Amino acid sequence: VTNRGGRTCHAAIVSREHGVPCIVGTGRATAVLRDGEEVTVSCAEGDEGFVYSGALKFVEEKLDWNNLGKPKTKVMVNLGNPSQALKTSILPVDGVGLARIEFIISEGVKVHPMALAHLERVEDKEARLEIERILGSYYKDNPSQYFIDRLAEGIGLIAGAFYPRPVIVRLSDFKTNEYATLLGGAQFEPHEENPMIGFRGASRYYDERYRDGFALECRALKYLRDEVGLTNIKLMVPFCRSPEEGRKVLEEMKRHGLARGDNGLEVYVMSELPANALRGKDFARIFDGFSIGSNDLTQMVLGVDRDSEVISHLFDERDPAVFEMLRLCVGAARESGKPIGICGQAPSDYPEMCQFLVEAGISSISVTPDSVLKTIQTVLESEAD
Repeated sequence: VTNRGGRTCHAAIVSREHGVPCIVGTGRATAVLRDGEEVTVSCAEGDEGFVYSGALKFVEEKLDWNNLGKPKTKVMVNLGNPSQALKTSILPVDGVGLARIEFIISEGVKVHPMALAHLERVEDKEARLEIERILGSYYKDNPSQYFIDRLAEGIGLIAGAFYPRPVIVRLSDFKTNEYATLLGGAQFEPHEENPMIGFRGASRYYDERYRDGFALECRALKYLRDEVGLTNIKLMVPFCRSPEEGRKVLEEMKRHGLARGDNGLEVYVMSELPANALRGKDFARIFDGFSIGSNDLTQMVLGVDRDSEVISHLFDERDPAVFEMLRLCVGAARESGKPIGICGQAPSDYPEMCQFLVEAGISSISVTPDSVLKTIQTVLESEAD
């Protein structure tokens, strides 16, 4: 239970993925609740969560998914924590529609990629000592390999658990303020007033300030696909502002052995900006598919900071303007003969959006593990209408 944040902030997303009830943006939780106090947190009532004093009794409903049926629209799952992969893989899903690597980097690697690529540049003595402690004797002469191994281990657990079902791995999408919290990260990141629309996603990969860090990411993914044989891994470029930028990213990936088409490699792009919707056919010429990020798309269309609790009531994926952008995204993909999915939470929260997307002809819907069965039911109902 937090004072700040919106329904689609990362704290809410990670909690949902772990199956932990989470209420954000209360404004006064820390003033009302005491550490260690026994409460019941309920997120079952819709957009508003409730905190009850004491442990309340609840009723558990069980559903036999063997009787659910198989929808024509693919239902996939979002995943970021490798430790949840094996358990999640038993769900009746068509693969992983969004594999986030940020959790692996923050919890598994803990060190800024550029600090490992250029350890000699780290000026903070305490940070450098801690990095050297983490590297130990095995990696002390090759810090870059530490990043490659840890990232490959995490992604490999997810891709291996779901093999041969497709796993769409989104390339790193930390914001500068998030990267700065990693060990050695502060000196490699600029200060930005609004990191949410700043130096993030695609713009980092070919920029001299980060391209050596991105190279490590590519090497880990190439190893998994070409040497381990996890060719079910597809890659996805986030926050790509133009097809021209997309070409730069694809060229950068090619330099590091991840050429689109080699060994069956498919590269998707996130549709999370108005530019992605309005220039959909142009993006389709250089990418193999799309995935709609409804959280960022809503933020950009409505001009509502998704992390702000002050205006969280204005954040609504069901706004007609958002629906129009969704229609453009799906339409451009279908006309171009490219698959398009959605990996935001909205379709599982709002049946009317699910029905809209199914009727529009979306290829897949990817949701958090706790929403899979409900989403399958909703998709089946939408397809039957």
